[in-house]
Amino acid sequence: MPPIDPGVGFIFLAAGRGKRFGRDKLTQDFRGQPLWSWVALAAEEAGFAQRYIVSGPHSAIPARSGWHAVTNDRAAEGMGTSIAAGVRAAQDCSRVVIALADMPFVEPAHLRLLAETGGPVFTRYASGAEGSPAGFPRSIFDRLCALQGEAGARSLGLADASAIAPASAATLADIDTPEDLLALSSQNPAGRR
Repeated sequence: MPPIDPGVGFIFLAAGRGKRFGRDKLTQDFRGQPLWSWVALAAEEAGFAQRYIVSGPHSAIPARSGWHAVTNDRAAEGMGTSIAAGVRAAQDCSRVVIALADMPFVEPAHLRLLAETGGPVFTRYASGAEGSPAGFPRSIFDRLCALQGEAGARSLGLADASAIAPASAATLADIDTPEDLLALSSQNPAGRR
């Protein structure tokens, strides 16, 4: 498959505290690898050249070759601050795709589609809701950098935003609790190793 435009960056939000999980969920084993590494691998397979991991100040996520580490000192205030930190770090990009670290089945092909679609674009869930992963052009970077607290990009009310459903809704499963981790460990809707 052709490479993604090298000006498109991938921002991976890994600064959450996993309150519902009860401990740091992102470093938990999921099918032989730390949970966070599955989304990182999907971004690498998709072909992003500029990649950023946003984590909190006391993160146990190790450095990963080919990735820029971004520390969000305000991570405890909410996801909006992590989006802002990641976009500030990616200011040289023409577009960014932003994803969450607790979605191990997200498909590289879906991430590529978000990278290649013009304008702001969210992922459409089976419920009809729209959310992460999502792609954004440079024209709204300033608005993303102004996010605070738990406010995500949907809170910006982007009138020209579109939404794309993945090939399989099952690839959007996220892990919030130890029960989720256990239940999803035996599944593989994206056919990934």
